[in-house]
Order: sequence, then C-alpha cells, then structure tokens
Amino acid sequence: MEEAIAKLASNQLHVTSKLDDLIQRITMLESNQHHSPAPSSSSANPQTPSRSSSFPRMKLEVPRFDGSDPSGWTFKINQFFDCHSTPEPERLVVSSFAMEGLALAWFQWLIRSGQVSSWIGLLHALEARFAPSQYEDPTGSLCKLTQQGSVSAYLSQFEMLANRIIGLLAPFLLSCFMSGLAPEIRREVQALHPLTLVQAMGLARLQEEKLADQHRGAYDGPCTCNPNPISTLLLPLPPTSPLLPSRAKPPPPHVRRLSSEEITMRREKGLCFKCDEKFTRGHKCSSRRP
Repeated sequence: MEEAIAKLASNQLHVTSKLDDLIQRITMLESNQHHSPAPSSSSANPQTPSRSSSFPRMKLEVPRFDGSDPSGWTFKINQFFDCHSTPEPERLVVSSFAMEGLALAWFQWLIRSGQVSSWIGLLHALEARFAPSQYEDPTGSLCKLTQQGSVSAYLSQFEMLANRIIGLLAPFLLSCFMSGLAPEIRREVQALHPLTLVQAMGLARLQEEKLADQHRGAYDGPCTCNPNPISTLLLPLPPTSPLLPSRAKPPPPHVRRLSSEEITMRREKGLCFKCDEKFTRGHKCSSRRP
C-alpha cells in the first residue's frame, strides 16, 4: 500500500511539473505576440487570417427582369447590390446581365441612344416604362378590396396593392384587411381582437380551416333523415287483408273453334254453331259450358 501511494505521489509531481512547463511556454508565446510588430499587407504569409477569407461571401445570381413586377425586381436587385457592396457606377453594367425579353430590348435602346447614364436614372426610366399608371389609385383599390375566394387569394391581392403604397399606418392597413374579409370569417377574427396585421392574417387562415372542417364533419356521418319527404306521400299503401272472403272467379268459357268445312255444313243444314239443334227464330242455345 505504501509503495502504491508513493508511486501515485511521484506521478502527480511529474504531471504537475509538465503543467508548469506548458503554462510557462504559453505565457512566453503570448508575450511575444503582444510585442511583435503587426504584419504588413504586402507580406506573403500573414500570421492572422483576413476577415474576407474567414467569412466568404455567398455566391448569388443576378435577379432576372423581363418587364413584369418592376417593384419586386427593384427590391431584389438593390438587395443584391447591398450584399455584394457593389459601387453605384458598376450597378448599371451589372444590370445589363439581368435583362431579358422585352426588358432587354428596352435596355439596349436606352444605352445606345444615351438616354440613361446612371443607376438612379435607370430606376426612374424603369418605373416610367413598366410600373403601373399613376392614374390608378392603389389606396382606393385597397379600401374596396373584398374576399371573393379563399383567404390565401385575398392575402395575395391585399399584399400586392399594399406593396404599391408607401407611408400607410399600421392601424389603417389592419382596418382595411379586416373589413374585406368574408362575414363569417370577419366576425370570428374581430372577436379575438388582433393587434397587428400579421396576427389578423394568421387568425383569418385559421378560421377558414375551422369552417372547412365543420363543413366536412357535417357530411361525414350517416344521414338519418329522409332526403325526399314528399316522395313518401306518393308511395302506394300496403295491401290490407279483406274482412270477408272474396267470391271465386268462374273459369273462362271454353270456346271450340270450327273448321271451314264444319261451318259450311252447319250453314247448309241450318244448325246452330254452338249446338247441334236446328236454328230457328227464338232459338235458345242449350249448350253448356264445360
């Protein structure tokens, strides 16, 4: 036991000495780092990596523009330029790679005719050429907008109109959105008192799904009611058993058909066609039914 304890103590001393040695080396390295001069930008092997190498930029494609949705493309291309820190003089050149279709022909005409020479000028020309007419009133259209189909379709129309208006207050947008909802959805959403437009949109979609589930549940179960109550009045009544027994119907009379020879013979002899007696005035046939 004493030998084991002594051995453990010696090992602990050895580990402690190694730790002290490592701590001294780390301290020396830190002091050398603080006193060493900063590496120049022209050095071949810099000691510290640059920020651009440690955080590489994401490679993004230039947003395409074919003449549709000019406001959306303007927003995306500005975000693209801000992400890549593109200088303003270079933005006009980069925009040429984004044009296609009708927009490309229009852009070529602008450049060749010298109509545009800056990025800001291109934005103004793009708005004048492809943006909606100034005679349209998006604010009035937004106030008159009502839900005609699903909530998702109404949201798309509402956001498209609201995107063309700048400076509207949040309570006004919320009021316009609530007033345009379908009555059965608007009542439920108003009862929950949403504070923001985002909350109202989420509640409207949730209420639409709730109503759809209720309609589906109404038709899932078996129908116990009569789908056509008037038809029951037109059905024939079931036969009832007679109180007295009905008389038996006599069997149909047996009729024997005569041949042509028999008919000729009976005419010549003046006999009755039903019996063999002489046919005279006031003759009463005495034949019986079998």
